[in-house]
Amino acid sequence: MTTTKLKVTGIDHVVLHVADVERSKRFYMEVLGFEDRNVSGGPNMKASFLRCGHQGLDLFEVSSGDVHGGEEMNHMALCVAANDLDEIVSELSKIGIETSDRTPRNTVFISDPDGHRIEMLPFSADERARERDAARASG
Repeated sequence: MTTTKLKVTGIDHVVLHVADVERSKRFYMEVLGFEDRNVSGGPNMKASFLRCGHQGLDLFEVSSGDVHGGEEMNHMALCVAANDLDEIVSELSKIGIETSDRTPRNTVFISDPDGHRIEMLPFSADERARERDAARASG
């Protein structure tokens, strides 16, 4: 496989589909010590956004209750050492990796060889900018 100049600096977040978001939130917070990020997912979304260290765990309640319907892990988001999305898209296209359309959050998705979705977050991604601002405000 051809290589790129891209450097992943960490896992930003993982999204899990769950049957009961409140039950899962209690488990991750009370049993495993995750913290609530206090982020709203929107009025019609049953979700909870947690953090463990610098990594996020986003819990999304599925209406069918079948969390193991082949998509219990919706996607993994990776922090990439790139100033902007154009750099990421350019590097990936050089080796024939297709990217999704740009998201409103300034990210793109790719797929691994088995079809798992991977979100690519440059430094300029909205989520990373919000987290940097929050870290500055608290420290």
